[in-house]
Amino acid sequence: MDSLASSVSLGIAHNKILRIIPLLNESINEEWITNKARFTLDSLSNQRLNYPNIRLRDRLFIIS
Repeated sequence: MDSLASSVSLGIAHNKILRIIPLLNESINEEWITNKARFTLDSLSNQRLNYPNIRLRDRLFIIS
């Protein structure tokens, strides 16, 4: 998920990833993970764009 190749553990329930936590690995990252690795779950699980839009003159218009 990130450029450090951090060691992580995934908490999974009902075929969904619920959390990402770091694993102890002294040679790479000790017990730390980057924010990119930590918050990847949020960006993959939430759909923020419901429909395509186009911006014209500072207004958004729905493209159908």
